[in-house]
Amino acid sequence: MDKAKGSDIKGYKRRFTREVMAGKLGIGGHNPVRVQSMTSTPTLDTQATVNQILRLCAAGAELVRMTVQNVREAENLANIKTGLLNQKCVIPLVADVHFNPAIAEVAASVVEKVRINPGNYGASPRKAPVDLSDEAYYQELAKAKTSFARLISICRTHGTALRIGVNHGSLSPRIINRFGNTPEGMALSAMEFLRFCRDEDFHNVVVSLKSSNTLVMVMANRLMVKYMENEDMTYPLHLGVTEAGEGEDGRVRSIAGIGTLLWEGTGDTVRVSLTEDPEREVPVARKMLACIKKCQAGTELNEPADLNMLTGSLAGNQPGDASGGRISFPAGNIGGDRVPVVIADITGDSPAGSFSEGDLSGSKTDRSEKNFHHVTKLISGDSPADYYFEEGSGLYASDKTGPGPFPIVSAAKYLQDPYSESPLLFLQVSFGELTDKLLAKAGGDKNLVFIALSQSVCPVPEMKLFIKKLDEKGCNNPVIFKKEYFINDRDDFQIEAATDFAPLFLDRLGDGLWIVNRGPGVGVSHENVGSHQDNESLESIAPDTIALTDSYRIPVSTAFSILQSARVRTTKTEFISCPSCGRTRFNIQKATAAVKQRTSHLKGLKIAVMGCIVNGPGEMADADYGYVGSGKGRVSLYKKQSVVKRNLPEENAIEELIGLIKDNGDWQEG
Repeated sequence: MDKAKGSDIKGYKRRFTREVMAGKLGIGGHNPVRVQSMTSTPTLDTQATVNQILRLCAAGAELVRMTVQNVREAENLANIKTGLLNQKCVIPLVADVHFNPAIAEVAASVVEKVRINPGNYGASPRKAPVDLSDEAYYQELAKAKTSFARLISICRTHGTALRIGVNHGSLSPRIINRFGNTPEGMALSAMEFLRFCRDEDFHNVVVSLKSSNTLVMVMANRLMVKYMENEDMTYPLHLGVTEAGEGEDGRVRSIAGIGTLLWEGTGDTVRVSLTEDPEREVPVARKMLACIKKCQAGTELNEPADLNMLTGSLAGNQPGDASGGRISFPAGNIGGDRVPVVIADITGDSPAGSFSEGDLSGSKTDRSEKNFHHVTKLISGDSPADYYFEEGSGLYASDKTGPGPFPIVSAAKYLQDPYSESPLLFLQVSFGELTDKLLAKAGGDKNLVFIALSQSVCPVPEMKLFIKKLDEKGCNNPVIFKKEYFINDRDDFQIEAATDFAPLFLDRLGDGLWIVNRGPGVGVSHENVGSHQDNESLESIAPDTIALTDSYRIPVSTAFSILQSARVRTTKTEFISCPSCGRTRFNIQKATAAVKQRTSHLKGLKIAVMGCIVNGPGEMADADYGYVGSGKGRVSLYKKQSVVKRNLPEENAIEELIGLIKDNGDWQEG
């Protein structure tokens, strides 16, 4: 596609942070964003852990974290380190410690970095009073500081870096009592421990605030940056979405949270947490970073704007705030208080006869007379047949809006013709085409929907500028974001599309999404690439005879995953599942696949599949039901955060989970 003059945007600028050293690896400062992962082997199994770390190194990991559950595992870190050195591997190692601060003190003398949870310092949940007076609050805080000071001293002696890692759902009773299990509570919990570090003049510190809820994760990190700036702190941030899951949903959900913050310039290390082999996490993170880095190579757009200042500000207070986001007026079934629509583009040369009955969308029309070239279908509401785009005639809509077709026009044609008789009009334009004349006319058309066509390697800042310009001119028309890709690999397409658009919907800026992939690997030949150059030259097809090829399914599935990851539209069951680690005592990948197979038809439910009780009950705070490992081959079931059935044999647990869902009236037959 030929790019319009000045259509690329150079808008990615890192937040300045101090440099923290994990061994010889610099984090923050002028260093690139570092990629890390975590082992899934038992930490006492030295050789298995060494072998997996070597595989992670080969995949491109720059730091590797291991769970350390007891003093024996902490002491065995030295054997793992020796095994790696024997293989000439000097990757920095990170010890992940929960519950017992004494374990972190042992590990800090061995590895290059230690991660602790502030929630494990101070009173235990069982001993915490329901209501804390100010005096009791600060007494608990003083106890935490005294205990934490011992770890700081050991880290200083051994040159060990420290990560203050706050997880949603595992905050200290003191913080929950005062601030609740909230993004604010997460950020303030981290700030308490950063002040401890500052008081001890120890600054080799990284901070992380994680959640399985992308909105909570982004909100907490934005608050963290704000609070640190208020106190002149410049500590690096590690980013991650916990329990993101596997496959497309896991990738898109991780990118929604991590990518949103990276686009803002926030983030110095990242981990994509997938319920897959850890070696598969690293390429996803690297591809996401590469997508964002491309923005640095773009040419400057003639637009005097600090793109970082656009972040979040257009969405009111914070993502997820019901009062935030851009408010458009409704045009037909698009905009206003309606969920964002998804547009699917079907492109291919296959003759009608090559499609079987099962490949079609339930049509009873004679397919032999139909042309399957260049069809685009817009999905809205609960039905996948509400809207259709067709060339020449435009958009067909269901009877919810009235008869179609409705025109799809370019800027030039819109300014030339009035289109006053069309009850619904689609104006496809790029940012560079938003002239004052065009916006003056569009702002008065209450039947007009913008199709914001991205022609930049930087869709996030480009589309934010698009929205900003509309709002400045008083154009509250609905906006559908659109971009065409030419990517051969399915994973690469999903990663890039999520990086490009999830941040926009997380900030509640769009009314629809139209992503197209014309890569040769998705059923489209090279000859067809570029066939949509002209906004008004698509071929037509009857709307009830649409072939569901992979070139249709993949972008549609990815688009719906983007909207669900940003929590603006729920169209399927949401699975919250953790990556395996040394604490897991059953095959989490197998268990997740089995639970998904039996429950994936339960649209709107959130089901958590967790490997252990460390992060499980806390990180599944947002889930309706939980399937949580409680021991070797044993599973406990949760309803919300309350355990309902304990220590079930793994072989019976899924049937018990289904019974629990049925007993609570949430089961539907698939």
